[in-house]
Amino acid sequence: MERQRSNYNPSGPGLAWSAWSWAERDFLRGDSFLERDLTTRVGPVYTPAFDLYETQEKYTLLGDLPGLGIKDLDLELTATSLTITGEREGEGAYLDASCHALERTFGSFVRRFEFPEGVDSSRSQVRMKNGVLVVELPKRMAGLPSC
Repeated sequence: MERQRSNYNPSGPGLAWSAWSWAERDFLRGDSFLERDLTTRVGPVYTPAFDLYETQEKYTLLGDLPGLGIKDLDLELTATSLTITGEREGEGAYLDASCHALERTFGSFVRRFEFPEGVDSSRSQVRMKNGVLVVELPKRMAGLPSC
């Protein structure tokens, strides 16, 4: 059965389909049963980047969260894990405009980090500066009960 071809043709320099095969077009467009517009098909996907460092005394977590503050995040700390939940909302001011590039991502996220030696949550520190979340988690001292 021949699959029905769409007239979808992105505009902008270098984006015309004329030199591309139907297979390449279908691959770039994705599943033909879904909407033709990539931004509505994929939807908002936001996964903030984190770095995790370890020393003998503590773990330090650095996260890039532009546009968010500590009040926008939910941090759940246990003796062996840290879960960070939040949402970065998109800007609706450009809904009636033509989009030529869409690289910034938005949406809700959940990140979970496990700590094999356990952490002392009573001494943890959290701060945010210039869109970078810094979480310092001292390691639990050997021989002491966990919190």
